[in-house]
Amino acid sequence: MIKEMDKIRGAIDLIDNDIAGLLSKRAGLAREMGRLKFERGINTYSPEREREIIDRLETLIEPPLERCMIEAVFSTIFSVSRSLQAVTKVAYLGPVGTYSHEAAISVFPCDADLIPEASIDSIIEDVGADRVDLGVVPVENSTEGMINQTLDLMVSSRLFVIKEILLPVRHCLISKTEIGNISKIYSHPQPFAQCRLWLKKNLPDAKTIDSASTSEASQIALSEENSAAIASSNAARIYGLDIIAKNINDYHDNITRFWIVSKKMSRHGAGAKTSIIMALDNTPGALYHALGVFSSQGINLTKIQSRPSRKGPWEYLFFIDFIGGLLEEKVAKALEHLKPYTKEIIILGSYPEEHGAY
Repeated sequence: MIKEMDKIRGAIDLIDNDIAGLLSKRAGLAREMGRLKFERGINTYSPEREREIIDRLETLIEPPLERCMIEAVFSTIFSVSRSLQAVTKVAYLGPVGTYSHEAAISVFPCDADLIPEASIDSIIEDVGADRVDLGVVPVENSTEGMINQTLDLMVSSRLFVIKEILLPVRHCLISKTEIGNISKIYSHPQPFAQCRLWLKKNLPDAKTIDSASTSEASQIALSEENSAAIASSNAARIYGLDIIAKNINDYHDNITRFWIVSKKMSRHGAGAKTSIIMALDNTPGALYHALGVFSSQGINLTKIQSRPSRKGPWEYLFFIDFIGGLLEEKVAKALEHLKPYTKEIIILGSYPEEHGAY
């Protein structure tokens, strides 16, 4: 048995040696690519190129490897390669330990200067003013719906979406005391809403107190006796709290969708998702005819959300996500055919559609 294990380990070591050598060669090429990108003023972060690589590698792998495993490995490889090209400044909704922080780390584990901001407004402003290269903003939660503040800011900022991140939200009760001693619980209002039933069943007498973020809640729970916070396991690790209960969400398929926003648009072909904002003429059947354009081109809508335009009473904007890239002919035709029914069409961008394995 031991000899058989040693033989397998020896074979693995040889493969690892080959991988290390190939990674060194890849790093050299990445650095050279970074020089060329700098000379041409091209961003080092290219979600469409990274998606093309994963799509190609998926055709080469065999069981037991799966796409999600390749994505996990190459996410770090991509980040290391980008770190050899340039350091990217990325703003996120802080402080350290929030789910926004976790989303930012998932894409930029090695190559970014992650900058916490106090509000979504600040993130959008920083990207627009070139104080940072990119911003990570929450846009939707699978149980609580769209984050209207983000949608409203995207209308006026004219920034572009270059990637979406789907982050599973696994709320934990964290504290330095035992559950029987907890009298106060701190968290952001959204986690409280998402854990309402669990709290009613397990801590019905504990006082719930709103905080600005799950990270702030964690800091308070660390400093106050008999207090706890609802936050992530990552926050518990960062702030030195114990996990009293895991996965306390009332609905376990709880996912928050984030956008990475930039001043530069990226264009994609097939296999992408596109987001737009449209303002309709105030005429009978305008929405009906506009939606019919997508149907006639065989385009699948995945999201439609209305918001007040703030330009006049009872005037609305429609945020629409659909499957298809801006470089596809059917998408170009749909956008052209929309014009007779709309006052304005704002292209937020096309980007790789995320699926995730949850």
